[in-house]
Amino acid sequence: MMDTEILDMLEDIGRSARPRLSPAIQLPGETADARRSDVLRVIRGTILPRRLEFTSPNGNCLAVEVNSSRVTDVFGASTGSVPDFETEPREALTEKLAQLVSNIAAAPGPLQLVSVRPDTALEADDVGITYSEIESACAQIELPAEPRVSIVPDIEDVALDAPDSEQEPSAIEQAAVPEGLGMAQRFFDGAERFALGRFLSASDSSATQLDGACTEGQPLHPDQALLQNFAKDLAGWDADSATTLTHPQLIVMRPAGGQGAGLALLRDGKNVAAAVHEARKLGAVVSLWKSIRETA
Repeated sequence: MMDTEILDMLEDIGRSARPRLSPAIQLPGETADARRSDVLRVIRGTILPRRLEFTSPNGNCLAVEVNSSRVTDVFGASTGSVPDFETEPREALTEKLAQLVSNIAAAPGPLQLVSVRPDTALEADDVGITYSEIESACAQIELPAEPRVSIVPDIEDVALDAPDSEQEPSAIEQAAVPEGLGMAQRFFDGAERFALGRFLSASDSSATQLDGACTEGQPLHPDQALLQNFAKDLAGWDADSATTLTHPQLIVMRPAGGQGAGLALLRDGKNVAAAVHEARKLGAVVSLWKSIRETA
C-alpha cells in the first residue's frame, strides 16, 4: 500500500469517526438467537483480561470476566444460577455459563455492552471455560420464539393475515357483547368462545378471574408474582407511550411464523383482560374488539 493510500484511509477514518457519549456499545442482534451469537462473538474476541457487562433494556444484566476467549468468573446475573468457579466441576460450570448467556440473549434487545479492565489481576490458575465449550453447551439450549407485538388502535387500520376461514366471524362471534360492563370484563367474557385460557386482572393485579388453561394447576396459570411483574411492565409501557397512546388498547402478541398460540390483551385503564388463543383465531379476536368498541 502506497503512503498516499494510507494517508487517504486515515483521512476517511477521521471524517467518519464520531465521539461516543457513553462507554456502552449496542449489539446489533434483533432476535434471541442473534443476541446469543453476539455475546459469544464478544467472548471469543476478548483476548486481554476484561470485565464484560451485558445489559438489556428491561434491566437484566450479565457481568463476566473474560481472558483469552475464556470466561474466568461471573460477577453478577439478573436471572439464573451464578456458578462457583472454585468448587463446581467444569461440566457444571459450562452448563451454568451457557444458561446465563442464553438468559441474557432471551431478554429484550438491543443489548448494551460495557467492557472495562478487571478490578484485580488475573490469577495464574484462572484457566476459565473456553468459548468453544460455552458455544457447544448453548447449542443444547433452545431459546424462546420471538413474539410479534402490535398495537391495534382501530379496526379499520388492521390488515388481517389469518386464513380466509377465520376472517368471517361466526354468528356467535357477531353477537352483541353485553353492555354496562367494563371493556376488559366484556373482552374476558366474549373471549370464552375462542380462548384456550383467559384471565382478568385489575391494573394493580389485586383481583383476578381465571378460566381454561389459565386456572390454577393448568400449564398457563399466572401466579401472583407473575401478575405483579406484568402490572409493573404495563405501567412502564404506559409511562413510555402516554403521549401517543390512550386507553382502551388491544395488544396482540403472535409467535414467530404465525404458528402456535397467541396472546391478546385488552386494557381499559382499570383492568386488563388476557386471552391465550390459537394464532389462526386472530380474526375472532379483532371481531370481538370491534364489537366492544362499537357498543362502548
